[in-house]
Amino acid sequence: MSATTDDTALAALRRATGHHTVLAVFALVAVLAPWLAAWFAPSFAQPQAYHDFADQRTLMGVPHALNVMSNLAFLAAGLVGLAAFARLHFVAPGTAARAPWWVLFAGVALTAVGSAYYHLDPNDATLVWDRLPMAFAFSGLIAGTLAERAPRIAWPLLVVFVLVGTGSVVYWRATGNLLPYLVMQAGFIVIAVAATALMRAPATHANWLYGAAALYAAAMISEKLDHPIDTLTSGIVSGHTLKHLFAAAAAYVIYRMLLQRRAPA
Repeated sequence: MSATTDDTALAALRRATGHHTVLAVFALVAVLAPWLAAWFAPSFAQPQAYHDFADQRTLMGVPHALNVMSNLAFLAAGLVGLAAFARLHFVAPGTAARAPWWVLFAGVALTAVGSAYYHLDPNDATLVWDRLPMAFAFSGLIAGTLAERAPRIAWPLLVVFVLVGTGSVVYWRATGNLLPYLVMQAGFIVIAVAATALMRAPATHANWLYGAAALYAAAMISEKLDHPIDTLTSGIVSGHTLKHLFAAAAAYVIYRMLLQRRAPA
């Protein structure tokens, strides 16, 4: 073997090693961060004022009407994603790497049910059924993003992230400490975005994930401004209703990303 061939092989090995090292660091941080927060940071209880939403209207016998009905957007985004998945319209580097995206869209569709149930009677007990499917969706997002860059470990990544995501919800309900759930949600999204920025994608349109993240950020801001937005719009729409619409739009952008992308030429 020539010296040039040796150099090329060594460069390829270094690139592969670096790629897998970055992926391993991302995965490790995502898995450990919620539990390190639970261990080292002060406990953070669910604020009961969270359940006091601006939308107090009853329409057609439905209390908190727009907060309930806006969950139809989640149902639509989740179902179109699952339908495209069933028709094999998504490009992915292997069957296993497709599974996390199915989990994401299943989680989005189930969020419509869980969130509607919660908003009919907002309290901690019903909020569990809102957050569990959301945890599935976040788990699918990070597992899908990382698994496409390491398809051989797609299933372990998916299983581990689903366990961490759902475990953070169960932990909150069992202990009252919401912090691991909050760290999980933020961490999964940030690491999915960072992986998109730093690791080569196996298909086109990967940058659309930035748009989805921006829409979800808008959802979080709208949630924080629930009452001010309701006041600003004279009660037409509340911030939390807008949160649902922005978050569902984020899921739809991911659907479009997966639908339009193609393998590199």
